[in-house]
Amino acid sequence: MKQLFFLGMLFIGLMGTACKEKAASTDKATEGTENETQANANDGTYNIDTQTSQIKWQGAKPTGVHNGTVPISSGNIIVNNGLITGGTIEIDMTGIVVTDLEGDSKKNLEAHLKGTEPGKELDFFNVDKFPKATYAIASSTALQGDPDGTHMINGTLTIKDISKPVNFKAKVDMAGNALAATTPQFSIDRTEFDIKFKSAKFFNNLRDDFVNDEFKLQINVDARK
Repeated sequence: MKQLFFLGMLFIGLMGTACKEKAASTDKATEGTENETQANANDGTYNIDTQTSQIKWQGAKPTGVHNGTVPISSGNIIVNNGLITGGTIEIDMTGIVVTDLEGDSKKNLEAHLKGTEPGKELDFFNVDKFPKATYAIASSTALQGDPDGTHMINGTLTIKDISKPVNFKAKVDMAGNALAATTPQFSIDRTEFDIKFKSAKFFNNLRDDFVNDEFKLQINVDARK
């Protein structure tokens, strides 16, 4: 009788453990399904709102720093399985604005950057010939515990018909039919896009009269399905 009682208790214990393991496995599977469902709910193509999206820029030289904006004219962002997998941002270079100056100083610098001043077309962006720049998104990877971003965005930047790989971090928030992405400042080497005006790489004896090769960008994008 004692042996039968012991075997019975052992059987009940094994059954209880098996049930707990099955329940835990079911909970994990349910959690995974819920996460997958949420990711799939965010999938799709988000069209950029050009009224609320913008790129900020900053350029520097030994004697000071200039800041401004340039508008996003169109674009979209493609999401698949919760990750940004494609899309395009089109930038209107004819809309370059200087925000730290006023009056004639502001107008003159904007004209110089755009290349609309006679004889200075080739100094910077030459917008009459190259009115658009683009950023083509190729892929992204999720970042864990990074204060600067939730995703690393990988893609190709084209300025003056010259294309170079450019990657940057972004904080991406997807909720419902909306997507918002904000980047920290990141640097671009202008000389890689044939913008060599007063670059110490290409001109000697500039002393302190040079313009930094790197300019900084910061992107804010709002988009909706």
